[in-house]
Amino acid sequence: MKIMEICGTHTMAIARYGLRNYFKGVDFISGPGCPVCVTPSSRLEQCVRLAREKNVIIATFGDLLRVPAISSSLDGELSNGADIRVIYSVFEPLKIARENPDKEVVFLGAGFETTAPMAAALVKEAAVRKIKNLSVLSMFKSVFPAVESICKDPEIKIDGLILPGNASAITGADDFNFVAEKYGIPCVVSGFLKDEIIKAVKTLTALIKDKKTVVKNEYAYAVSAQGNAKAKAMLNDVFVLKNDNWRGFGVIRNSGFKLRGKYAAFDADKKFALKNIKEPKDACLCGEIMKGLKNPQDCKLFGKKCVPESPVGPCMVSSEGVCAAHYRYR
Repeated sequence: MKIMEICGTHTMAIARYGLRNYFKGVDFISGPGCPVCVTPSSRLEQCVRLAREKNVIIATFGDLLRVPAISSSLDGELSNGADIRVIYSVFEPLKIARENPDKEVVFLGAGFETTAPMAAALVKEAAVRKIKNLSVLSMFKSVFPAVESICKDPEIKIDGLILPGNASAITGADDFNFVAEKYGIPCVVSGFLKDEIIKAVKTLTALIKDKKTVVKNEYAYAVSAQGNAKAKAMLNDVFVLKNDNWRGFGVIRNSGFKLRGKYAAFDADKKFALKNIKEPKDACLCGEIMKGLKNPQDCKLFGKKCVPESPVGPCMVSSEGVCAAHYRYR
């Protein structure tokens, strides 16, 4: 049976607990669940170029620092004197902006429905406080179009999906019903502890054997059918969907979040008039690995030129990357 987990946290947990060896006859495929990994090099290059701008402070979570772009990385720009600050709360950019009124503060936001509502809260708070030197570079993506892209791709043949418990806590389990109803693929929403994943896989393999195409929620204490109504309302108020480019998948329709017109003053793309950058040919197989067409060991760079200390691709550097999981727990 071919089972794909969508969430990068699941990918790391499956590797950590040795579940690939525990379930005989189950082939675990790691999907596009790492937000850093699915961000294309051209978008990361825009982050690097923003960091080089005078009077710009970059605020970012640490997982973006060491991801290679085209010409450099944020970590490299930090070494060259760029003002890049690693934050631990999405509201920290507000404080940085207030303390540095003569500089532009840009928050680099990457994630799915799990974290995008927090960025929406940041934008709304900045609007209320009338902070004019703060903007967001939105690299947020919606998980649903990517899942549908996987279901429709004739090359990617999967028997079942382990759905992300964290994103589902926001969206609700019912929003994934289209996978079972439209494409006939059973799904299970899972938590992240070892026993939770084992239970989810057992449930999913039983559904596959019995040919039951349903969405089963095995993470009910955190995930409801309808999700978090307040978070969804905030997300929809601040963001609107756009066509977006995914590493390894290309452009997926209505898969990226951009700021609505009423919050355009906080849109870094517009404030800095960012230009599109041509996507380079990727040396690593990260894109094909996230589609389940290749394994990390199929990449000639894996464990040789590409290691966590000097990663070639994002799948090795990210804490949720499939290559990092395979390397660390091989």
